[in-house]
Amino acid sequence: MSEPYFAPGSEAMLALEAMVDRAGLRNVLYALAAVCRTKAERVSHTDHTFSPTEQAWRIEAARLDTTATKIEVHR
Repeated sequence: MSEPYFAPGSEAMLALEAMVDRAGLRNVLYALAAVCRTKAERVSHTDHTFSPTEQAWRIEAARLDTTATKIEVHR
């Protein structure tokens, strides 16, 4: 069985930690929210109704934005 992608010490986990170190946790969460909104746009319907998948991505984007605003910026 292979190691989980974000296992402690994995290449992915180290890259994510480095990203948080460079940009800050708040900015990483805002970036993830933007990814969710992009994914929502990709699955959107042209008839202007939200599919369950699109709606789910938009909800997660909003949750990430809300969480990001609660994070104190440390300098």
